[in-house]
Amino acid sequence: MIGAFIFVISFFLGSLATFAIPSLPPGPWILETAGIPYVEYEIGGFPAWLVMCSLVNGVVYGFTFWLVFSIANLAWRIATKKEEK
Repeated sequence: MIGAFIFVISFFLGSLATFAIPSLPPGPWILETAGIPYVEYEIGGFPAWLVMCSLVNGVVYGFTFWLVFSIANLAWRIATKKEEK
C-alpha cells in the first residue's frame, strides 16, 4: 500500500515540476517521438502540450520512484531476513 502512496506523490510532484519547467525531460521527447504535434489549445488555462507533457512526466517519474522504492524495500527485507537466521 505504501508503494501506491509513493507513486501518487511522485506523480503529483513530477506533474507540478513540469508546469514549472516545461522542457523537463522525458515528456517532450516522448510526445515528439510519438508524433503528437504542439497545439495552442488550452486546458484549464494551460496549453494542451504542457498538460500532456506533465501527465507523461508524472507517469514516468511515478513509475521510476515506485520501482526504486520496491527494489530497495525488497532488498531491505531480504537483508533483515538473513540477519534473523
